[in-house]
Amino acid sequence: MGAPKKVLVTGASGFIGRALCKRLVDQGFLVRAVIRPGGDEPVQGVSYVALDLETTTDVQDLVRDVCYVVHLAGRAHGKGGKAEQTLQSFVKSNVDPTRALAEAAATAKACRFVLLSSIGVHGDKSEGQPLREDSELKPHANYAESKVLAEQALQDALADQETSYAIIRPTLVYGVNAPGNFARLIKACRSPVMLPLGMATNRRSFVSVNSLIDLIVLCMEQKAAKNQVYVAADKYPVSTKDLIVSIRSGMNKRPGVFPFPRTLARSTFLLLGKRPIYQQLFGDLVVDAGKAVRELGWQNVANTLDEVKRLGREEVSL
Repeated sequence: MGAPKKVLVTGASGFIGRALCKRLVDQGFLVRAVIRPGGDEPVQGVSYVALDLETTTDVQDLVRDVCYVVHLAGRAHGKGGKAEQTLQSFVKSNVDPTRALAEAAATAKACRFVLLSSIGVHGDKSEGQPLREDSELKPHANYAESKVLAEQALQDALADQETSYAIIRPTLVYGVNAPGNFARLIKACRSPVMLPLGMATNRRSFVSVNSLIDLIVLCMEQKAAKNQVYVAADKYPVSTKDLIVSIRSGMNKRPGVFPFPRTLARSTFLLLGKRPIYQQLFGDLVVDAGKAVRELGWQNVANTLDEVKRLGREEVSL
C-alpha cells in the first residue's frame, strides 16, 4: 500500500466541510483544513490552518505536498448584510481566492482541484426541462455571477497544466444542522403555526449532504472526472408541500399546511419585494444529475422525502 494521500479542504468548519473532513479522515486521507481565524476545529485527526483567504495572497504553503484540493470556502448569498451583496464583494470572497489557490495548486502540481460551485449559475428556476451541465448559464444574482466567474478563473488557471479540475454545482443541500434556507425550513416545521403551502405542489431538486460528500470524493479520485462539470441533486424532485409534510411527520407532527391560492401568494410576495422567496417556495427547480451517475457511478438519493423524514426524527432528538 502507498502512503496516504494529502487533501487540502477549505471552508472546513462549515456544514459541508465538517462532513467532508470526517469522511476523508475515516477513509485514511491526510487532511489539511483551512478555517477562518477563531473558527472551530471540529474533526479529530485533521491538521487545521487558521487563515483568511480573502486577505491572504500567498497560499503556496497550503498546497505543498497536497494531491487534492477541495475548495468549499466562500461567502454565500445574504451573508454580511446588504452592503456586502455587491458583485465586487462576492468577487473578493469567491473568485479571487479560487484563482490564487488554483494557481498555487498548478505550481505545486497537485493532482486534482475540486470546486464547489452552485446550481444558481443556471438561474433560480427550470423552465420545462431539467437543468443539466450543458444548460445555459443564467446567474440570477451577484452571488451566482461570482460562482460563474470562479469557475472561469479555475479553468483559466489550470489550462494546459498537469493539475486537472472538477466542478460541482449542487442544488440546496440538506442534512442535520444544515444552514441557510434549509435551517429556516426546519425552524418553520418545528413551529406549531399552520403554513399556507397546501398548494405549493411545485417540483424542486435537493441534494443530501452525505450524497454530495460521496460525489466530492469521486471527483477527487476518478479519472473520468478530469476537467468535468457535474450538477448534483437527488434522483427525483419533490414539492415544498410534501417536503414540509415529510419533515413534520418525522417530528411526529401533523402536516400543518393549508391551501392558499398561488396567484395571491405570488402577488403578496411581489408586493413585499420578496420574489426570490416566492420562487423558492412555489417555483420549479428540477435538476438532472444523470451525468455523475453514468460517468462516476455516483449513487444519489432516490427518495428525498424518506431522507427528510429521517432528518425530522433526528432534529427532534437534538
